[in-house]
Amino acid sequence: MNEPIRHHYIPQFILRNFCFNNHGEVRYYCKKTNVESVANTRAVFMERNLYRDEINSPNDPTKIEHDFAEFEREVSLIVKSKLLSDDKIILNMEEDNRLRLFFALMGFRSERVRTNFETGLCKNSKDFYSRYQRDGNFLDFWKRNLGNAVTCRSIQEVIDHPEIDEPIKVFLIRDTFGYLGRYFVVAERCESKDFIIGDTYPVVVSGTLPNGFPLESYSIFPLSPERILMMVCRGAEGTPREVLGFRQTVLTMPKMNDDGTYTIRKRKFYDEEVEYINEMIFKEAQAGVVFKNSF
Repeated sequence: MNEPIRHHYIPQFILRNFCFNNHGEVRYYCKKTNVESVANTRAVFMERNLYRDEINSPNDPTKIEHDFAEFEREVSLIVKSKLLSDDKIILNMEEDNRLRLFFALMGFRSERVRTNFETGLCKNSKDFYSRYQRDGNFLDFWKRNLGNAVTCRSIQEVIDHPEIDEPIKVFLIRDTFGYLGRYFVVAERCESKDFIIGDTYPVVVSGTLPNGFPLESYSIFPLSPERILMMVCRGAEGTPREVLGFRQTVLTMPKMNDDGTYTIRKRKFYDEEVEYINEMIFKEAQAGVVFKNSF
């Protein structure tokens, strides 16, 4: 069996939602060259052998990529059947746990994070991580933890996993539930402007609570040109509109149901709000952005 070489750090099941034809093609804008081109989803937001791991999986060096493919398959069913289809989205706790961990891993799996662990750590960071990786191979530290985390399906499984190092557990706890709690919001554009998607996924927007305490307000996960998923930090409801970039009424917490599920009501974004989100996405993109029609 051929080993997968193109390892996508943004799943193709999401990228395909931005295709403008039936040939799997998207419009891609390269920030480095300022050139717009047409590209296949197979060729964007990926790195060759990004997750190849011959140290921890010598008999199956593409195990991480295969494990991500399985996790993506599971999450794609939830995204397609609920997050992209329904106006009133009902999730159970298993779906909630799976989505939270999956989208938290999107940041940790990125090429940018790999590069940071491989060549970008400062001396203090190296000293800290040396407690967990004594040989100084911090790329292996990243792959080893990533390979273990992608086999989990909830943050509790991450916490209980004996082979995931404590700093990674702390990162993933922060990115799934946060310090004060996080909740999902699904927003849909209601006018002519489409959402775009960049290679930084998620885009994290910071704000300030009324008491002056700094806080990540929300994270942006584009799902299609029509819809985005946001993971919102509790307390962001009090953030001024000029910080949020959209109406405060968008930040409506899900409603708990008697059967243990909860309901997310889709919120509407007007063109100026979509433009604000797109500006954040474009600003944070390292290599470029993908769009369906225009941006």
